[in-house]
Amino acid sequence: MQSIALNLIIKREKEIREFKPEEYWTIDSQFKAGRSKFDASFYGYKGKKMALHNNDDVVKIMQKLEQDKPFKITRVERKERKRFPALPFTTSTMQQVANNALRFRTQKTMMVAQQLYEGINIGKGGVVGLITYMRTDSTRISSLAKHETASFIHESYGAEYAAIKPRKGKLAEGAQDAHEAIRPSSVLRTPDSLKDYLNKDQLKLYTLIWSRFVASQMTPAISDTMSVNIEQNEVLYRAKGSKMKFPGFTKVYAESKKKDNELPELKQDDEVLMVKNQPNQHFTLPPARYSEATLIKTLEENGVGRPSTYAPTLATIQKRYYVKLVSRKFEPTELGEIVNEMIEKCFPDILNVDFTAQLEDHLDEIEEGKQKWVKVVDSFYQPFSKEVVAADAKLAKVRIKDEPAGINCDVCGAPLVIKLGRYGKFYACSRFPDCHNTKPIIKEIGVTCPICHKGEVVERKSKKNRIFYGCSRYPDCDFVSWDKPVGRDCPKCNHYLIEKKTKKGKQVKCSNCDYEEEIQK
Repeated sequence: MQSIALNLIIKREKEIREFKPEEYWTIDSQFKAGRSKFDASFYGYKGKKMALHNNDDVVKIMQKLEQDKPFKITRVERKERKRFPALPFTTSTMQQVANNALRFRTQKTMMVAQQLYEGINIGKGGVVGLITYMRTDSTRISSLAKHETASFIHESYGAEYAAIKPRKGKLAEGAQDAHEAIRPSSVLRTPDSLKDYLNKDQLKLYTLIWSRFVASQMTPAISDTMSVNIEQNEVLYRAKGSKMKFPGFTKVYAESKKKDNELPELKQDDEVLMVKNQPNQHFTLPPARYSEATLIKTLEENGVGRPSTYAPTLATIQKRYYVKLVSRKFEPTELGEIVNEMIEKCFPDILNVDFTAQLEDHLDEIEEGKQKWVKVVDSFYQPFSKEVVAADAKLAKVRIKDEPAGINCDVCGAPLVIKLGRYGKFYACSRFPDCHNTKPIIKEIGVTCPICHKGEVVERKSKKNRIFYGCSRYPDCDFVSWDKPVGRDCPKCNHYLIEKKTKKGKQVKCSNCDYEEEIQK
């Protein structure tokens, strides 16, 4: 499973390296109906959807529009949309949502869940296990829990919020269904009632588990949606809006913070005026690197792994420095790529997702008494043992060559070489073991130290492989910062400015006061 996880990460990295961006354009517009304004986008021409591949396509469309002429509403479609709640958590879905919503690493999620399961002292009630077993692949709920939750929803939110027949999920192929879904041991223990007894992380995860479970037993959210076609000279724009009609399960568990995009009351044949028409150039993006959440989801979809194996698998490939997390995304290291290449050559079956999933199914069948373990193990071992013998001969010849560093050792004067170690590349003396001198490979960022104004700011790594910035003259200068200095002083207080990454882009802020500059996308 570790080999497959590594292989998936490396395949994705190859896709990113080989990706060639393609140009496309959009036209975002704003229209006015009476006093109300609303947004719309270019959709097509002559009633058909049309893609804008380049600036020439945009110019052709823009030339067909008459600036002062009103647009006509040619179609208004209204629908009622139901959004059903998600099923209660399994191990993998809990790990995925905790990673996305709480920014918890997979190991942290399982550690905190273990604490909630083993029990927390809640005062007069003593030590109580707050959730059911947290290693499960089932979404099944006991009838006792269903009845208790239905009563709680009736009393707390009203009868209209309680689902008569809560949604049932299909059991995934190969799922063992040995335990219930992850849920609170009693829904009456609300997060608010426990906030004085749980630490910050425990409360966050318990709230997530509690709200997801309660929401799964509630009615769907209902929205009124509206789709509008706006035309002039056969050029078609489209606007879409929605308005919440009944919140349903979102009263407890909102899956996104998206606001309603409400359109004004429009009818067919109404006329509206264009206020703004903005063409925008875009380029297609490469596939995203795997996060812990998306990698677990991919492994589960391929039938690889079990609830108890996801966290240790991700921990192992990081611990061995086959991959590293950069901005919460997996990137393969050079060592990981070398190991993966060796496995591909010597053990192709191990990297076959279908082979691994099938073997796990056979192990399940042994547990159920449908297969004999000797036969299953023998069918795997016979070809595998031959591959091991062949690999021994091949791998004995494989050596990772040292790269010349181009500088000399400051202890003995011999040439330094670049070696690959557990935590990446570093400088080492070519006379090892006679000389043990090693040095980290320091990356300068082109900024003078804002404290001593003599040294250079360099990028370093903490023991937990987290990047920070310090002065090259350390320990003579003790400047250190988690955020990257930009080489300019604050115009307000003269302290150094730093660069912070946000979801919208990079933002420059002062390290001392509240000064900040506009976000650079």
